[in-house]
Amino acid sequence: MSDRKAVIKNADMSEEMQQDAVECATQALEKYNIEKDIAAYIKKVPR
Repeated sequence: MSDRKAVIKNADMSEEMQQDAVECATQALEKYNIEKDIAAYIKKVPR
């Protein structure tokens, strides 16, 4: 995902939590191509 940039427009969470969410999504997108698999990965990541 080096050619993409995550944009957080509005969030009710701390900066740290936002960065964790972006990292989690980035890992999911790098690992999987199917939306169902990406969503399942994000749901399983320990918080």
